[in-house]
Amino acid sequence: MRRLALLLLAVCWGAMPVAAQRLAWRTTATLYADNTEFFTPYRVGETLLGGQLATALEFRTGRRTTFSAGVWADHRFGDTEFADPIKPIIQFRYRGRTSTAIIGSFFPERRHGHLEPLEVTTLEITRPIEYGGQWTERRRHWDAEVYLDWQALNTEEQREVFDYGFVARVRPVRVLSLEAQLHGLHHGGQLFSAGVPVTNNTAYGLGATVADRLGKLGRTSLSVFRLWSHGNIDPNPPAGRPDDGRGWYLRGGVTPKGWFELFGIWWQGRDYLAQEGDNNYNSVGADTAFYRSKRKYWEIGLLRRAEIENGVTLDAEFRVHRIDDEESVAFLGTSLEYSYRLVVRAPFGLILVR
Repeated sequence: MRRLALLLLAVCWGAMPVAAQRLAWRTTATLYADNTEFFTPYRVGETLLGGQLATALEFRTGRRTTFSAGVWADHRFGDTEFADPIKPIIQFRYRGRTSTAIIGSFFPERRHGHLEPLEVTTLEITRPIEYGGQWTERRRHWDAEVYLDWQALNTEEQREVFDYGFVARVRPVRVLSLEAQLHGLHHGGQLFSAGVPVTNNTAYGLGATVADRLGKLGRTSLSVFRLWSHGNIDPNPPAGRPDDGRGWYLRGGVTPKGWFELFGIWWQGRDYLAQEGDNNYNSVGADTAFYRSKRKYWEIGLLRRAEIENGVTLDAEFRVHRIDDEESVAFLGTSLEYSYRLVVRAPFGLILVR
């Protein structure tokens, strides 16, 4: 931590702006509480409680380009470590009229927009910073994001690890959105084999969303997606397991008076496996020895996302889950489990040189 503080001080001290440059110090503080009361073969109970800080010097080097350097840190409440992990922020960003391109560190918004069967929602807390490249496009009738996130280097002891994907939406009319999503996970590398073969897992889907305001129900939406999966990161999966899977994902929601969203999700899958997706949708259990080909899952919940004031935001969720017909520990005599989340984000900044 002393070395990181000295590095930031040196960068700040040595930052001599030239023409057309601006220097700002930007920070975002995040406090989170996420609890899952799952006691099933697919996911187990987990509590995430802590705070995160992302602080960086931002150099505006031109009308469209920005360079940032700083530190991101996470502290779990009750941990004896001051912060673990601590990661660098180093980013170059190009922003055009409709496009944004990033090389280096980036902070994905809502898991790049992926559905829960492609990327589990807890990644918003456990992996809010990623490294690689990201490109986003925002147009009137369509938008898209493509990214590559490098997670681990290829060494004598381990394979390289990276995930990648895209989300693309087209809005031919005001109330209709057509969408394609893909997420891939790769374990490989050419320098070292680490004693295991190259493995890949891919999950992808096509879907449509109809959304409009309906009187007292507020914004009302219905989404239908067909999803597929292929491959397994496990280098030695049990013999006989299918390599391909599929499923149907339906989500509907209403937002009475804009106060909160009441939503429901229904899923039916067969042999589906997305390695970084919510395991409640997968056929493989938390213990990979467990496998159930046909899956049924649904959840209902309340969701509130709002700005409190001056850019400070609140995310609050409460969900009730039914996972196949597994007997519940949280609600005895039923097949129901529950989870909740509370996240507060507070961004603030200081202009050092205009």
